[in-house]
Amino acid sequence: MRKNKIVLVQREIEDKLGPMILSAYLKTKGHDSRILIDPQKNIKILKKIDPDFIGISLLSPSVDWAISTCRYLKKHLPGAKTILGGPHPTFFPKIIEQEGVDMVCIGEGEKSLSHLLENYNGSPDSVADTPNLWIKSGKKIIKNPIAPLLTADELTQLPHSDRSHYKNYPALKKNPHKKVWTSRGCAYSCSYCFNQQYKQIYKGLGRMVRQRSVDSVIDELVELKKISWQCLEIPDDHFLISEDWTMEFCEKYAKLINMPFTCCSTAKMIKHPIVAALKKAGCKAIYFAVETGVEKIRRETYNKPIKDEDIYNAADALHSNGVPFLTFNMIGLPDESLEDIYQTIRINQKIRTPHPWCSILQPYPGTKIAEIMNGGADDSQPKFTYSYFQMSPINDTQKQKLFFNAQKLFAHMVKSNTSYQNFVRLVQNPPLKINALYPLVFYWNYGNDLKQRYGMKWNSLFRYWLYSV
Repeated sequence: MRKNKIVLVQREIEDKLGPMILSAYLKTKGHDSRILIDPQKNIKILKKIDPDFIGISLLSPSVDWAISTCRYLKKHLPGAKTILGGPHPTFFPKIIEQEGVDMVCIGEGEKSLSHLLENYNGSPDSVADTPNLWIKSGKKIIKNPIAPLLTADELTQLPHSDRSHYKNYPALKKNPHKKVWTSRGCAYSCSYCFNQQYKQIYKGLGRMVRQRSVDSVIDELVELKKISWQCLEIPDDHFLISEDWTMEFCEKYAKLINMPFTCCSTAKMIKHPIVAALKKAGCKAIYFAVETGVEKIRRETYNKPIKDEDIYNAADALHSNGVPFLTFNMIGLPDESLEDIYQTIRINQKIRTPHPWCSILQPYPGTKIAEIMNGGADDSQPKFTYSYFQMSPINDTQKQKLFFNAQKLFAHMVKSNTSYQNFVRLVQNPPLKINALYPLVFYWNYGNDLKQRYGMKWNSLFRYWLYSV
């Protein structure tokens, strides 16, 4: 009997932890799993592999690319079944109705994909009972229930991320910026994020926030250290979930890894003793969200329970211990005023943010902010743009220009301590010739920040932007 094969495809030349974790897990279960970048460009390789399944981990901004890719692949590999997973299919599983899409995985996919590969015999009915999967069977769509979340112990037992595809992509292997995960889940329910809806999907099906053991993370990093890199990124929503876990990690990381790394947390968790331990372990930068300088908007509209005081205290702990930090900021609410935007700039000026990062609000499907901006509940896909660095999706063209200008100049205005008067002059109605230079100002600051944090070179940045901006 033929063993089923799966190829996980992506267009980004970067570490995508979701596919890398899935592929590693499937291999430990005896399945043939691979990762391929740019499937249309590498269609000959894909045909040679002759997979039974082709998977795509999908974020909402990549919907159009994913659907067109599925249709292309079905044309060239009609025997392969396409399966979409990740955040967008989780909240909008009706994407299975699109031509070219055969299956959708909702939520965590390790056990579901293993069951699929183990039991598929060429007929959708052979895997009709696979948890988390929606499956096309003729004109019918089989909708299976959600299985419980993996426990912390199960996460600890997961194999190290599959990086075997590195050998086919020198740009990946040589990239000085590597990623590793230590936890899953987020305790917050911010209105612009999918976590609120994710909690509803998994209500009663396990603990949402789970951490791997420190030793399992360190073991993976010891292995990863054999590959050349300069800085590690830990992209978990809240790396500093547990003070005891963090302290143990810092001690073992300093002893066995001793390489620069960055991590992400919330302002409330960033405290002097923890920052001191992170600094000693080699932490090069910590990221946390400010989102807006208007506390009322942050707490009520964005549903983020962070006070201004929390932000000031976090910044003080970081400055005192000599740890640079990046703040996530966002502009683009339909009723956001010039004063509101400048308040966000101003709070970053006050805390002397070394790396101020700003996006334009995008109402992604399945989020509360999309419901608010659409004027009520709506299961259709709200408007948004592929990149949160480009344009606001609201209908007010004047506001669109304002948000565009403010976002492009945000980092510059924070670092140069720009006054409110100059802010208004530069973003409200700038001369066209000056306005045309704003993207260059943004990308110069953004690129320099990335170079400082991860040791990336300009050619690596251009390659990344080609696919992601």
